[in-house]
Amino acid sequence: MNDSQRAKLAMLQTTLRVLDEHADLYATNKALGKARQELAALVADLDPTAERQQRAATPAKPGAVKQATKQTLAERAAAVAAALLALSDELDDIRLHTDSDYTERQLRRQPDADLLRITQNLHQRATDHAKALAEQGVTPQELTDLQAAIQAFQQEQTTPRTLMADGKAQKQEINADLREASALLRNRIDKFLIRYQRPEPQFHTAYLSARQVINTATRPAPAKVKPAPLS
Repeated sequence: MNDSQRAKLAMLQTTLRVLDEHADLYATNKALGKARQELAALVADLDPTAERQQRAATPAKPGAVKQATKQTLAERAAAVAAALLALSDELDDIRLHTDSDYTERQLRRQPDADLLRITQNLHQRATDHAKALAEQGVTPQELTDLQAAIQAFQQEQTTPRTLMADGKAQKQEINADLREASALLRNRIDKFLIRYQRPEPQFHTAYLSARQVINTATRPAPAKVKPAPLS
């Protein structure tokens, strides 16, 4: 929430508190009681501790999302690449040497699309030479783990954008709730309270006071400096 939204929420919370403190005065007023319940639900939804608020306030960053997955993929791919590189030397296979000549550091520094292409090729080459690689201790499980790391990385390539879109959607929902709460006060509760202006002046005055939005982040306008008189 920004400062303006927090100020509006504070007003809603204070207004709801006044209504709760004087609930006995309008116990028979079903319309006001229903409106108070609706306001309470909106305030609960807007509370900064609500799950939706937390998701909106802390959207995942794209770089942070893939970092661990990319590291895991680079580690597993580098181990398989080392075995393939040794095999290429044994077979005197120049093409296999070119395909497998990658260190973990080199893999980590690849752009996402290139890393995906390289590791998929490494997995395919290792699968083609699985029998020969088994003599170096490369197990089927190692190839399965590499494939799982490739799939996890591929899936997470679209995740950050989705998460950021979700965060934007959550903020839009917060704004919608604030507008709904404001309309509820203006179009219903404000009008219902008119009947209590004379019989219950303290209640009415407390309500009007609570309805004031105070934005504590608003800076006072600088005082105007009067020009010095001409001599």
